[in-house]
This record gives sequence, C-alpha cells and structure tokens, in this order.
Amino acid sequence: MRRLIISSLLLACLASPVMAKDPQRGVSVMPSEAAGSVPIAGDYWALIIGIDQYRHDVPKLETAVRDAQAVRDVLIERYGFRPERITTLLNGQATREAIEDAFYALGQKARPTDSVFIYYAGHGQTDSEKVRGWWVPVDGKAKSPGTFISNARIRDEIAAMKAKHVYLVADSCFSGTLFGKARDLPPIDDKFYSTLYANKSRWGLTSGMNEPVADAGKEGHSIFAYFFLKYLKDNREPYLAPSDIYKAIARVISNNAEQQPVSQPLKNAGDEDGQFVFRLASASGGPLPSAKPAMPSLSTPPVKDVDVSGYADLDAVARLAEKREEAWGKVQSFAGKTTVSKDKRLAALDKFLADFADDNPHVSEAEALKQQINAEMHVASLPTPSLPRQTGREITGKDGAPMLLVPEGDFLYGANKQRQSLSAFYMDKYEVTTKLYAVFLQATGRVAPEKWNEVSQVSDGDRPVIGVDWHDADAYCRYYGKRLPTEQEWEKAARGTDGRKYPWGNEEPTSRHANFGKCCDWKGYATLTVTGDHEAGKSPYGIYDLAGNVWEWTSSDYDSSNKVLRGGSWFNEASLMVSTYRLRYTPTTRNDIIGFRCAQGNS
Repeated sequence: MRRLIISSLLLACLASPVMAKDPQRGVSVMPSEAAGSVPIAGDYWALIIGIDQYRHDVPKLETAVRDAQAVRDVLIERYGFRPERITTLLNGQATREAIEDAFYALGQKARPTDSVFIYYAGHGQTDSEKVRGWWVPVDGKAKSPGTFISNARIRDEIAAMKAKHVYLVADSCFSGTLFGKARDLPPIDDKFYSTLYANKSRWGLTSGMNEPVADAGKEGHSIFAYFFLKYLKDNREPYLAPSDIYKAIARVISNNAEQQPVSQPLKNAGDEDGQFVFRLASASGGPLPSAKPAMPSLSTPPVKDVDVSGYADLDAVARLAEKREEAWGKVQSFAGKTTVSKDKRLAALDKFLADFADDNPHVSEAEALKQQINAEMHVASLPTPSLPRQTGREITGKDGAPMLLVPEGDFLYGANKQRQSLSAFYMDKYEVTTKLYAVFLQATGRVAPEKWNEVSQVSDGDRPVIGVDWHDADAYCRYYGKRLPTEQEWEKAARGTDGRKYPWGNEEPTSRHANFGKCCDWKGYATLTVTGDHEAGKSPYGIYDLAGNVWEWTSSDYDSSNKVLRGGSWFNEASLMVSTYRLRYTPTTRNDIIGFRCAQGNS
C-alpha cells in the first residue's frame, strides 16, 4: 500500500527537437512562511512531483525522485509544513491526470490567506523557437506534446488559485517560458518582508532559462537541488523570500554547472508585486513566535535621531515566547491523554489561552483541540477495552474470498485515540487478488485496471490487483453483495481495540511484518508480495496485509473531491505503515500502489 503554497517544480529536460541521450533537467522552488514581526496568516500547502522512471520512450533520470523527497522532508522538518497538506506524486503516481487533479485540488483547498509551494522534478520540453514549454508526466511520450502538460496550462492553474502566494521552483530545462518581467527588490528588513507578504504573488525560481540543465550533480542530487536544499537546511534566519534564496545559490550554481538560475514573477499568473515567505520552525516543531509589531528591525544599525528604547524589551519578549512554546508542548500532550477527564484537559487549554493571550499563534489549534475533546464519548465511564476475542468466525464471500468477523464494540480511533463504537462486520481476510478480479472482469466486461497486461495468472494470481480506481473497487464489492469498508471499520480491523500503532502491535515495521520501502521502481507484479505472506504482520482479528503492499480504498470521503485510502504500500517508508495514516486521492486515480478489499455487515 502507498502514500502523499504550491511547492517547487523540478523539470528535467528533453532535448529539442528530439530526446537527449544524457538525461538533463531543471527546478523551480517556492519558500514557506516567515516569523518575527511579519503578520503571516493562513496555511501552507505543497505539491511535490518527482519522476525518474518514465513509462514510454522517454529517457530515465537518476535524481528527480530523491530531490523531490528531500524537498518534502525539509519543508516538514524546518519550515513547519504539515504532512497532510503536502501532496506527493512520485514516478507512477505522476500521471498527467494526477498532476492536473492535484493542481485543481489545491485551487479548491487553498484559501485567500494561504500560501502554496510547487516542486516538480522530471523532464521538460520546448518547441524549436523556445516559445512554448511543457512538463512531461510519467505517461508522456517523446515527440508527442499532446501527452505533455503545457507551461500555459500550469500558469492558468496557478492564476486560478485563490491562495495569496504561489511559489514555483523548477529544476529543469527550458523553464524560461514561464516568466514575465523581472523587478528590483528593496533593502531586506522586517518591513520588506511585511510588504512582500501583504501583496499577492505568483513567483518562480528555475535552475536555468531556456538551456538544458543537468540531472546528476552532487551527493545524489542535481546541482541545483543540492544547493537549494543546502541553503534551506543551513538557514537560521526566521524568514526567507525567493529573492533570498536566489541571491544565496545563483552564483555558486553557475560556477559549478553550465546553467544560470532565474528568479522572477510568473507571466500572466496574477502576480501583484508580493513574494512568498518561508517561516523557520522552532526547535519544538512549531512556527517561531511572532514578535511584537512595535519592535524595530535589526537589519540596519540605528542612526541619529532614531528612538531605540524599544530594544530594551527584546529579551523579555524572547523569554515570554520561549515559555509559551514550552507550555504549548506540555498542554498539547496533556490534551491528547484520553485517560484524563475531559474537564481537566479543557481547563488546561483554557489556562494556556488565558496565560498567553497576546500574539499567541496557537489559538486556533487550541480551540480545535477543545472542540475535539467536547466531541469525544465519555471515556472515563467506559470500561478499559481488552484485546479482541479470537472468535474464529470465518465466512466465505460470494466471490470466494474468506472474510473474518470484527465483533461489535468500542475501539480507540485516530492518533488521539478517541473512543468510538461500531456494529459487528466482516472484512476480507486478504486484499482482492488478480485471480478474483479476473473473474469479475470476465463476468462484467468492465474496463481492465492499469498494468493489467503485466499480470500472469500463473505467478501473480494470489498478488493484490492494482491500478483500480475507487469506482472499480466499489463496483467489485457491490457485484458480490459486499461494500467498501468505512475508514473507521478499516482502522478497527487493523488496530483492534487497544489503540496499537500497527496491526501487529507497537514494534517498528520489518520485512517480517509488511511489504514496504521499495521506492521508487515498479518492477511488475513481482514488486508485490502474495497476499497473506506476512504472518507476523496480521491484525488482532487475523486479517493480513493491512500495512504495506497496496493502499486500500475506503468508502469514506476525505473532502468533497477525494476519498480516503489506508494502509501504506510497497512504495512507502516505514512511517506510513501506521494504522492511523490517512491518504487521499480523487476517485478516478489509478496507479501501481492502490488496491482494495471488501467488507459486509453481520447479518
């Protein structure tokens, strides 16, 4: 099973008019939220795209996926991006449809106060006059622009977004067709960042203009990505804008490669002279505290007749901010302890809000926690759950698949372990296999899944079917009198009633437990393991492969445009094997990391 401001766009080059023999590419990046006295509001979103392994006659790349993953990690670890607001499309996930769907979803989700960061790593193409440019998705075909995504389409998607700031980073060839006119920048101080943030922006950073740029470079990354990442990792300033990043990396990149980075507004995309602003995260993981608006900027020394009395309070402001962050960490942890009464947890949150009433960046988070606690069932009045009974009740579905009973009763749901109750239901013991799905196709005449031509019923019959969208999975289950499980049912089937981290318990995943960590190359159905092969990884109810192998569709809506998937996949790292992780995809998504299993009521 598998997982996912607009982020940077990394584009690798396809030489014009024909493909180059040696892979080359280019990148365009956007920064995150800034701290200090800059009045920043709204959420940060990211779209990360990396493609090394193309399906058709397009040369493979070596570092695009690695670059994309590293950018995603630094956004989370150093700039406070939340994983659930980052969409990641790597290799087989990055189809033209999936990329365009991701742009559309960002346009719907990002609000007028939000910022979007887009990062694309893959091939790029241009016409012979270098007037028009394209990105090449994983299903793109050489010399076939109709299978590409045009720069004009990208600009249109960005222009249509409601977000206040969009920052595009492209490490690719032929990125110059994205840009409009450059503009000069004033001296950099707090006023500078406040002014930049106040005005709407559509800004890009690319590794070159209209020349080919290198794929390989330094320490497993392209030259551009290496220095871009190094600057983001080494930075200690509370704010970063595109102009900061460009000034820091442009010369060193041009000194190490035949390419000259460019940082300018995107052409015809709605730029209004602002800039995206990254905000450095604190050591505790949250955003840096906002400074008092009255504090003067320290970017230039005071001059004659300037009142510097405000500086006397700086130490006090810093100490108060440190105390607030320390208190927030403790209160946040305490609020998540469902064994403590609701009244005590709510009182702790109220005290925190009262003690730090001024310039508190955690007000909305604290209020959300209060709502969550108020929505909980009365945990204290319920008995402590025991491990589920091994009832041994197994039935056979109409499709011939064994199903196991998940008894009725309470269980702990989500990362915060909220007590919920479900009626009894049956869940498929194994993921739906290619052998079972072949029978369904023959009976219904439904369109075959993606990569179905790679299936060997002799060697792959007991491996999970992949390449099915939500509608395919729903149709299969309904045809046999079943249904897709809700995400609550799926999680109870995986975790049992004791709130364990993984289906097998709290031990970290290994190859004994699940099929995972094989990013990023699909090698046919042999990439997947036979269903039921991981005896050590089964759930308390005896259900197999609820972590790894393939992500599984559920019937639950993530939002108005997406469905929830659970379980992780062969592609993903160990951190996504946790049973509480929620992935989202549009119902029409088909790729090599998605499969499903069915459920049905106990009647």
